[in-house]
Amino acid sequence: MLRNLVVVCLFILSFAIATCAQGSGAITGKAVDDTGAAIPRAIVSVTDLTTGAVLHATTDASGEFSVSGLSSDPQLVTIGKSGFESFTQRVSFATQQSVTVNATLSVATLAETVVVRGTVEPGARPMPTRDDVQNSLQTIRVLDRKQLDAAGPVAGGAQMIALTPGANVFGYGVSGATKYTIQLNGINQGWGGQPTGFISPGSLGITFDGIPIVDVGSGLWQSATMPQNLLMQNVDVTYGPGASADRFYDDVGGSVEFTPIQPTVEHHFSVAATYGMYGQKNLAFVGNTGNFHGWSTVVGGGIGDGNDYRSAPDGFNMFGKSGSAFGKTIRQFSAGSFEFGAFYAKAGGYRPPTIPLTDQGVILTRPDGSNYSYSQSTCGFYCAPTFDEYNKYDTNEMGLIYARENLLLNNTTSVQNSTWFMHIRRLHHRTDDIFSLGPQEDEWNNPHSDAFGDKVGLQKVLPYNTLNFGAYLIHEVYNSRNLFFNSGQGGDGATETVNIGAKFRSGYFQQDDVAFYAQDDIHPIPQIHITPGVRVVGFSTSYSDQFQRDFTLLPGVVPATHCSLYQPADTGPQPNPLDPYSDIFGAPNATDQGSLCAEHASKSQVEPSINVGVMPFPWLTIYGGYDVTYRSPSLGGGGGPFLKVNPRFYQLAKGAYAQGGAKIHFNNAPVLGNFILGANYFHLDYTNQEIDYTLGNGEEVSAGGSSYYQGVDAFFDDDPKGNLHFFLNFSGEAANFTNYDTKGPGGICAPNVCFNNLPVSYVPNITLNTGVYYAIVNGNEHTLIEPHFWIEYTGSQHIFNNLTGTPDTRTMPSYTFANASVTVPFKHFNFEVDMLNLFNSKANTYEYVTSGGYFSDTPGSTNAYPGAPFTAYGTITYQF
Repeated sequence: MLRNLVVVCLFILSFAIATCAQGSGAITGKAVDDTGAAIPRAIVSVTDLTTGAVLHATTDASGEFSVSGLSSDPQLVTIGKSGFESFTQRVSFATQQSVTVNATLSVATLAETVVVRGTVEPGARPMPTRDDVQNSLQTIRVLDRKQLDAAGPVAGGAQMIALTPGANVFGYGVSGATKYTIQLNGINQGWGGQPTGFISPGSLGITFDGIPIVDVGSGLWQSATMPQNLLMQNVDVTYGPGASADRFYDDVGGSVEFTPIQPTVEHHFSVAATYGMYGQKNLAFVGNTGNFHGWSTVVGGGIGDGNDYRSAPDGFNMFGKSGSAFGKTIRQFSAGSFEFGAFYAKAGGYRPPTIPLTDQGVILTRPDGSNYSYSQSTCGFYCAPTFDEYNKYDTNEMGLIYARENLLLNNTTSVQNSTWFMHIRRLHHRTDDIFSLGPQEDEWNNPHSDAFGDKVGLQKVLPYNTLNFGAYLIHEVYNSRNLFFNSGQGGDGATETVNIGAKFRSGYFQQDDVAFYAQDDIHPIPQIHITPGVRVVGFSTSYSDQFQRDFTLLPGVVPATHCSLYQPADTGPQPNPLDPYSDIFGAPNATDQGSLCAEHASKSQVEPSINVGVMPFPWLTIYGGYDVTYRSPSLGGGGGPFLKVNPRFYQLAKGAYAQGGAKIHFNNAPVLGNFILGANYFHLDYTNQEIDYTLGNGEEVSAGGSSYYQGVDAFFDDDPKGNLHFFLNFSGEAANFTNYDTKGPGGICAPNVCFNNLPVSYVPNITLNTGVYYAIVNGNEHTLIEPHFWIEYTGSQHIFNNLTGTPDTRTMPSYTFANASVTVPFKHFNFEVDMLNLFNSKANTYEYVTSGGYFSDTPGSTNAYPGAPFTAYGTITYQF
């Protein structure tokens, strides 16, 4: 009898356990839009944050839904529908068996027309909403897919940035395969092949999915490492250094976040094929698994190639090609999430030289043997030298892997940790240069770096304030490898063989950047936020010149200037104990650009900041702040610390940024509908700058100075109707040097050496772009055709003078480009035609005064890079 009773009890217990395992929790709710109207056919996903199991439901005609049979584990509810911003909420059944979730989904901007993205997986990086922008105490511009599409289907990172307020872009080519210099309110980043005139090349931060991708040592970001437009979800631009908890090592003038495609709740796949003028071709795809057993993964990639719009008499069209691939997976847990990502890009193209505006006696030869004058006025606005006269191929490569852990310690405390490894390599290969005949006719420029970084942050939410503490450490080894040689004299870039008269370098920079930050968001009432912050930053550089290990010297080659920063170069066989090569017999006949055998320098500083925001009405935010940041001078090249400047005396550059502005955001305003408007005034003092630049004749110059930048930025997005979208970006600015010293830091100020109140070159007084998107729909609200039109205006800007080595008071004229596109959706297909520079305006986007060294042309004349002419593309997209 007892035995039977035990069996019955065990059976009852097993049944109870099984019943509990099946789950008895239930979630009910309703989805509505901003007006309170029900949203039918919205997708509801409920993820068990312990097991990863996912249950799905769909809202009915009344917007209501119900999901039952849930376990007692924490659950994550996600509700999304195309055309609306997604909604997420964590729920728990610890004290109840049923939970009600009522969601209000804000209307998104005009429906996407290129790639269906889907609802972003919770824990991944969603595009900031207009509410996010309004509530921020910084000036932030979010470029969504509409504005990214305006850059064109073969655009790269620089062209994407071009539409933000205050952006100015210089470069060559029509795609993301080639390099560009970008400016944000006059502060530079990147290197687009311009011979001269750009200062502080690495004073904008660039991140990819929250990971910094600017080369830590050189301070440069090459735009060609972000070649594929269609792999981006959005681009966010922050003006000024930004919050203490968010900035990295180079955010003096601002930062740009490239957010790639993200894992989504639903599965989808899309592929886009593009063909355009100048033989431009591109193929890109995006695929997402959706949420599968708690995991969500996205992969994407693209390849493209084509010619430049500049052509030579022999038919040489400056060919370029690019490719990139990205993958990211995320896993939700009850205590947070884990994500892992990887990105690889390689792009390159032939780089044409600048061209004189008028005949300066630069004579070139056609394939038939006849001569012609090389200038815009004589051989054409887009003329270029033949392949045998000048060819240089620039390749840029980047590989990045990273992981991020998001941990919820309790309801008010969270920890995030990001770890990454990045490899960057550039190869600039020049094999013919009629303008630089002799022992340095060819070039093999192959700098590369490996960087490891980790950033950890802790956030604590209290009733009246939110605390953030954290730190990051980045360690990089950067090698400045470069060789100017002549293959006809025995030099060889591939084998790093140095001929007599060559110029070379192989400096190794071990750069360590560290920062500790503390930030508080004090909000005594919800309408007021005061955010003080402080950072302690450190920069440490160890340098060694390893040319003797990395290069092979041909017989008779004697290196000059090696270890000579503190003493003159040897002119004979006298031994110098500080220079192991000083006892070589004979006068120096080749140039080692490394001026020290080894050296070390370290600097640290404190960066205070405070930002304040007031929201007197739900639709209005008034904000302002003051931020201080420091930056280590750029390394590498043929100038700067350890080379032209004694590193024991260099100073950290300082940026002091003040701003004040307002943002207005309405969801359902009369006439305007859903819109956001932002405007701000800014003033940046940039002092103790190490200004390194290259003259047109190849001479490396190191100068110093301090400058200021002030002006107004404004942006406007409006969706007055569901099928109409309008945007505007504006900036007005003035920038000047308070002092400019051509002798560099520590030089003696004297006439024709120190200059005051010179304009900063290449800062337009006005930039403006504006556009409209309209969808013609049928009675079922299905889009039949979607035309777009937008214009880009760049005001006048001062240029640089190579004769004096200083900015010039002369200006280059303003220019305007008009653009249009048309999209026709049909079932799972989109057919799109893009027309850039619609009216074929001829304009130079870069001009400078030459010293006569680049082409042996007339000193004082003007050379230029022309902007792209009319260009058309056709794109077919298939998606499901």
